[in-house]
Formats: sequence, structure tokens, C-alpha cells
Amino acid sequence: MLVRLLTFNIHGWRTQHGEPNIAGVADLLTATNPDIICLNEVFHPQRIVDSHLPVGQTALAYVAEKLGMHYVFGPCLRWPATETLPEHSYGNALLSRWPIIASAAHHLTPVEGKEQRGLLEGRILLPDQRTFTVYVTHIDHTDEGARLIQLRAIRTWTVRDRNRPHVLAGDFNAISPWDYEVRPDVLAALLQHPKGSNMVDHGKGPQVIPALEKAGYSDAMRLCGEPGQQTYIPAENSLRIDYVWASEPLAASLRSASIWYEPVGEEVSDHRPVLVEIEI
Repeated sequence: MLVRLLTFNIHGWRTQHGEPNIAGVADLLTATNPDIICLNEVFHPQRIVDSHLPVGQTALAYVAEKLGMHYVFGPCLRWPATETLPEHSYGNALLSRWPIIASAAHHLTPVEGKEQRGLLEGRILLPDQRTFTVYVTHIDHTDEGARLIQLRAIRTWTVRDRNRPHVLAGDFNAISPWDYEVRPDVLAALLQHPKGSNMVDHGKGPQVIPALEKAGYSDAMRLCGEPGQQTYIPAENSLRIDYVWASEPLAASLRSASIWYEPVGEEVSDHRPVLVEIEI
């Protein structure tokens, strides 16, 4: 069966200009028609305050209901990280056309001075009664060394599924050397940008993406897409930091991968979604 999977950083239910984007997120997800959705920067159970939407319902529940999907949420902040939890819990979410029969939210290794990050694990029951595991994460945006520490923590959970088909998706805040093989000048310009300068270890270059590839994961865009795409919109140069990773047993089943582009200036987030098709 062909499964459409999408990963998307929704910027805390706000556009890059700070306006509410709940309806826009729902519309974009409807248009892309995925079967499985991985979301980053999700506040839950944040209530809807948009007068055009059902006020009082949680934003995540509204989107899931509109799509006719099941959902689970994985908070990243440790309890009691803030007095506003659980109302302002912040983390990752997984939505599925099919039942999510098990899930777990894991906290990644704390890094001093950095925001707490997490990994959401969900097991989906497919129509033919097989199960399929999806991991959703969002790692540090300021330092490649911190990302490597968090990646090692991620691998302590995903390694259990190393011999089974599974997906690891989300915002990795890291760049792939593959995107710049033909245009090293673009990489040089990118690294002058405040966001881009955080994407590498300046002594060794990009480390996180090569580490994932060494662990046996395949970048869906590298297998089926085009290099040099942009998922982080405010960057002045091409910056792809959102990924769908296929485990080694699943790599041969990838059929397509693309970035979903909206009209310039009308984007519902500061990121663009990554959409892949997998023959499971």
C-alpha cells in the first residue's frame, strides 16, 4: 500500500509574522492529503482563540477532527518546567488516518543552557493489521554539538527498531552536504547568515546528517528529490533542515519526496512541509 507521510514545523500555531495559523495549517494539511503527519512546535492543549474557529476547542484536536485523524502529543518540557503546564505544553505531535495503538514521549538528554527536546514514538495499525512505527523529533537550533548529543539519545530508542521498517522525521536544524555539492558558494553564503552559522561544527563541518546516514538512515529527499531545496523560509539562501529519514529496511520502499511550496508571502508557518510517498 502507498502511504503519504508529511513532516511540518508549524511555528507554535503562528505564521512567521505572528498571526494565528490554525485554520491555515488545517487547510494546508487537507490540500497535501497525507495519511500520516508529523508536527513540530506544537502547543497542546492550547485553546483556540480565533473567532472564526470553534473557540474553546484545542488547536490540535480541531486540526485532527477536520482531517478525520487520530492524534497523540509528546511534550518536550520536563514537568514542572513551567507553572503554565499543561496548558502551555510544547512538543511534537503525530496524526494518522489509522489508529495509533501505542505511543510514548521521550525526553532527550538535557544539554546545559539549551532548550529541553523530545522524541515522540507512535505505533500505527495499518488497514492490513500490520504495524508501522513513526518517530517525531525537533532538535536544538543553536549548536551542532548539542544536536549530536540529542541524536545519540534518539538512537537509544530507535535502535530497537533497527531491523524493522520505520520513519524518523522532523526539524533537525541541520544541513546535508548533499544539498551543496554542486553549489559550494551557496553554502559559503549561508554560513554567513545567523541561522546558517549554527548549522555546522565550524571545525568539522556538518556532523548530524552524516551521523544519521552512517547509522543506516536514508534521507528521503536525497533518494527521491532534488538538492538545494528550502524548508526554513526566513533564510536568505537555500536552507533545508526538515527531514524524513527511512530506516534501512524501508529505504527501497520510498517512491517520492518533495517540498510543498505555497505562494510566496502566504505561507502558514516559517517552515515548509516535506511530503514523501512510501510503499509499505
